Amino acid sequence: MPYYYFDSTALVKRYSMERGTRIIGRLMVKRGKVAILPTWTVTDFYTAFSNRAHHGDITRDDCYSVIHKFERDSQEGLYQFIAPTMQTYLATKELAMEYPSLRTPQVLHLALALELKALRLTVVSADQPLLTACRAAGLHIINPEDD
Repeated sequence: MPYYYFDSTALVKRYSMERGTRIIGRLMVKRGKVAILPTWTVTDFYTAFSNRAHHGDITRDDCYSVIHKFERDSQEGLYQFIAPTMQTYLATKELAMEYPSLRTPQVLHLALALELKALRLTVVSADQPLLTACRAAGLHIINPEDD
């Protein structure tokens, strides 16, 4: 069973036509797959589409439509949500020291993905510094923009 850990750069591609959308679409139709989302990715998702509407890249109606589709997909069980624990936050100390160029969200993603490493998951992201750190930490990665 394939396990995919999505950050917001990958999740947004599921709901908009942009570079990498095709790859995300292929992953999401795999039989038996599990799509894992950190809980804070929901806020990142809302912010990304709200910003697109604010800047005129999409209409406000399109923004609400996308958000509604994501929420419906979530309610239907398309995603499994994971929240950081105190142990996750404690693990970030060493990861921040080992990967000092990463920003806070990137370190949190790395910590959560490492907690799930036993699942042999694949981290799906277009965030190159995060992917580099994940690869160095022994995680499988997919950059959907490498299509």
